[in-house]
Order: sequence, then structure tokens, then C-alpha cells
Amino acid sequence: MSTVEHAHISPEPPGGDGIGQYLRRERLDQGLTLEKLAEKTGLSRSYLSNVERDVNSPTINTLRTIVEALGTTLSQLFRAVDREHRVLTRPDQRVELTRSGVEGVTYTLLNPKHGGRIEMMMLEVAPGASSGGNPHTHGGEEVGLLLSGELDYWVDGVHYRLQPGDCVSFDSSVSHRYSNPGDVPAVCVWTETPRGF
Repeated sequence: MSTVEHAHISPEPPGGDGIGQYLRRERLDQGLTLEKLAEKTGLSRSYLSNVERDVNSPTINTLRTIVEALGTTLSQLFRAVDREHRVLTRPDQRVELTRSGVEGVTYTLLNPKHGGRIEMMMLEVAPGASSGGNPHTHGGEEVGLLLSGELDYWVDGVHYRLQPGDCVSFDSSVSHRYSNPGDVPAVCVWTETPRGF
């Protein structure tokens, strides 16, 4: 796993205003027109308008570009979208993310709004799908538990074949990647700190 740079995020996380509504308020609070924000971000006015109306689901990279132009961060954005400290997250309150350019891999944030340092997610990897050919590195720690299917995992160049019930834990600063060698989806519960989304 790694911090997902190209992910589409649900435009309206359950339980709060949509991301677009927050971005619009931030823009208006700063006295920026859509044209000015378009100049600052390099994105088109019509695209930004669609994002603000929660019509388009921006990638994480695009969202980062917008929030940085507004002088804020992704963390502040998500905290502002829902200020509620959630102890309990129901299944219908989860947030699903997919990586742009990576087919067959889905991340579902299981604790999207709890505000703590640990992020928990469900990772589903379709048969033959992978995290990509290049290993990832980033700060933090990860722990993953395979619930069903098979998963090949490489940590610091060492290959591990995970079966249901197997758990991996490692420092994320070492190189790591994964792929599903089986013919059924691999489903995992994954935690990482600090939060990557």
C-alpha cells in the first residue's frame, strides 16, 4: 500500500456537506472568482464549477491542487467537511476510493471521519490486479490482514505469499508492492499511520 496520489474520492461523504460545497465556501470567503481560481490552479472554470456542484469527482492530486490554491490542506478539508468526531462508522458511511490508472484495486475507508492518526481500510484487489510495477515508499507503518483470496506481497524486495488469516506488518519507508495471483478477489483489512488519505 502507499499514499494514493491518483484516487477519485466520493464527492459527498455521508453525514456532512459535500466537498464541493466546502470548496465553494472557501473560495467565496477569499473573494476569489472561479476565473481567478482557474488561473491559480490551471484547471478550467467549467471543471471547477462542476467540482463545486459535486458533479465531478476530482482525483486526490487535483483536489490537492485546488486546496493548495485556496491556502489550505487535504487534512483541513476533510476535517472541515465533517467536524464530527465519529466513534461509530456504519457500513453506509464508508468512503470508497479507486486509483486512477490502476485497474481492479479498490480502497474503502472504514473510519473516514474519526480524526485520529490511524487509518483503517478495506482493500480489494481483483484477480491479476496489482499496485503497479514500481514499489512504493513513504513514511509510517502498515499492518494488513488478508481475509480471503491470495495476495503476493513484496517488502524490501522479499516476496511473501499471503493466505487468508495471514498478517503483514512493516515500516512503510521500505519498498513494498502487491499483486493478486489468484482467480478470485483478494480482500484485506489494512491499517496505516499516519493517515494516507
